[in-house]
Amino acid sequence: MKKFVLASLLSVTALAGTAIATQVAPTAPPPSAQKMQRMAPPATSAEMIERADRMFARMDANNDGQVTQAERTAMREAVAERREARAKRWAMKKGGRGGERMLARVDANKDGNISREEFRAQASQRFAKLDTNADGRVDATEQAAVKAKRGERRAKMAERRAARAGQAAPVAPSN
Repeated sequence: MKKFVLASLLSVTALAGTAIATQVAPTAPPPSAQKMQRMAPPATSAEMIERADRMFARMDANNDGQVTQAERTAMREAVAERREARAKRWAMKKGGRGGERMLARVDANKDGNISREEFRAQASQRFAKLDTNADGRVDATEQAAVKAKRGERRAKMAERRAARAGQAAPVAPSN
C-alpha cells in the first residue's frame, strides 16, 4: 500500500510540474503599445561616460576613433528619417533640434572631427551640471531640479511660440 501511495504522489507531482512548466509566460505588449519614457539621468559620472561611449560608437561608423563631418551628416540624416517616420506614425510635426550647434560645442579643437576624448569631456561637463553638490552621484533632489528647469524651459518656449502666433501662452503641465 505504501508503494502505491508513494507512486501516486510522485505521478501527481510530475503531472503538476509538467503543467506548470508548459504554461506560457505572459508576453509584454509590443513596443508601440508601451508608453515611451525618458531615460533616467545617469547617477554617476561613470554612467555618463558609458552613455557617451555608446553614443560615440553609434556615431563613429568606421570605428577610427574620430567622428567626421560625413559621419555626423549620416547620423543626422538617419535621425531625421526616424523622426519623419515617427511623425507619420503619430501624426506629429517634424521639428529640428540644432544638432550642428551642439556638435560644434563638442569639437573642442575645431578640427571638424569629434574624438572620443572630446565626447567624453562634454559628457563629464554635462554630468557636473547635474551633480550640483559634487558628490559623484545624481540624487533625487538634483533630478527634481533638472525636471523643474526642463519645465521652465518648455514654458518659455511655449510663451515664445504663442507670442509669435499672437495668442496667449498655454499653461504648462506640471510633471
